[in-house]
Amino acid sequence: MASLPILNKLSARSGLAKKSAALDKASIISIAKRSALNESCADSHVAINGVEDEVPWHAISTAEEVCDELAVSSSTGLSAAEAERRFKDFGPNLLTPPKKRSFLEKVWSQLNNVLIWLLFAAAIVEGALQSWAEFGLVLGVIVINTAIGLIQEGKAEKAADAIKAMLSPNAVVLRDGERRTIPADQLVPGDLVKLKSGDKVPADLRLLQATNLQVQEAMLTGESVPVSKHLHAAPPAASLGDRRCMCYSATAVVSGQAQGVVVATGDSAEIGQINKMVNTVENIKNNLIHQLEILGRWLAVLVAVIAVIAFLLAMLYVGLNFQGAFESAVSIAVAIIPEGLPAMVTIVLAIGTTVMAKNNAIIRQLPAVETLGSLTVICSDKTGTLTKNEMSAVQVRTAANVFHVQGVGYAPEGIITCENGGPLRDDQMTGLQQMLRGVVLCNDSVLQKATDNSLGKGGKVIYKPLGAPTEVSLLTLGEKAGLKGKAVQQSAPRVASVPFESEHKVGMLAIAAVVSYA
Repeated sequence: MASLPILNKLSARSGLAKKSAALDKASIISIAKRSALNESCADSHVAINGVEDEVPWHAISTAEEVCDELAVSSSTGLSAAEAERRFKDFGPNLLTPPKKRSFLEKVWSQLNNVLIWLLFAAAIVEGALQSWAEFGLVLGVIVINTAIGLIQEGKAEKAADAIKAMLSPNAVVLRDGERRTIPADQLVPGDLVKLKSGDKVPADLRLLQATNLQVQEAMLTGESVPVSKHLHAAPPAASLGDRRCMCYSATAVVSGQAQGVVVATGDSAEIGQINKMVNTVENIKNNLIHQLEILGRWLAVLVAVIAVIAFLLAMLYVGLNFQGAFESAVSIAVAIIPEGLPAMVTIVLAIGTTVMAKNNAIIRQLPAVETLGSLTVICSDKTGTLTKNEMSAVQVRTAANVFHVQGVGYAPEGIITCENGGPLRDDQMTGLQQMLRGVVLCNDSVLQKATDNSLGKGGKVIYKPLGAPTEVSLLTLGEKAGLKGKAVQQSAPRVASVPFESEHKVGMLAIAAVVSYA
């Protein structure tokens, strides 16, 4: 986020260091109402990093009170001039990127290893003895080891930038009483945002209107089931998943429509807090690095002891002069150092990293492969936290038959078989398609086909879900049965529908007019 002039002034007056671009509720309100610009009263109204105890946004009783707090009209939204003023004060609706290490810092991290230092020592000694072939070999090992580590870290940094893609690129807002589409990074607290099915929420919102709104919040809460939203305030101590009157940045609208007022942007949003925590995680040494450092220290001690013993024996027992004894001791010491060990470890880890990348797991630090390979059990308290948040239909039961569905995920890959594992007869397939035709028609979700070029050109075909996981899995089931979703929906256009409501517990009923091609 860009620097905030007002926040700098407030931090200077209050004696608090500006550690983050995130603002708390009181600071947002003060800047929105422009009271922070008043030098005489700013100290009494502005709180930094939660100095004052404020009622959280989700606990304010009515949406109108939220609009009053943010000094915005719920009918016309912000004016263009006021939006521009707030944009200058709050900065763009972007996450603060982590501080990137320089090239030299990356090189140092690859070289700062006991085994590498031993190799450097061996190379220096080989050069002093004018053994240029061995000298070049040892340096080559060091260069290859460093290059592999740098290349892998570069790939991982590109993949780590994927969190930016989670933010919505555009937003539909109400300004000067008119609907406008603007870049999402220009949103400011107080903006009125329109949401519809398929949108990504561009900022943290307090809902003003909501019609059958369901939001997928798995990336924040781990809950795989979309959450139904309403306008009623939540208790101040409510957890993130229980704040039904709020929508949070980077979550996805599964169904319904809504309008909300922006209460937090950028680092002040919930996704911004997660981004901050991720960027401040301290690097710790995993077991492989720890064991290699122990090995390196023991090797250093062993090499030094054997070199001293060899030097003394050469001088006292064999009778060599000082230079001859020294060269003999150095030759023995160099022979003990395992020059190929760092390169071998790096190559093995690089192979493991490549295999993981093919399975959509990007690893930033090579030694992490060994840690992942050591895992036997992963404990998680929620279904979607560590899973892909995908659902797959595995069995279909009709009045007469039970069918098994092969394939996992949203890609329509796999066949449908009878209960005994045999293929379906023509009449069975016809009956199954007739049943699944209703499943495809009574569906508000979309299964999008795209190409993944994240690992280079000519990427593999992927299927992106847009909507509720349950509905998307049924679309995939229809595709496996030979029903193309778009073709089926075009053949029987929907003319009316009754969406699912948690109050009456009735699923959606779609009414379609069958098109005749006669």
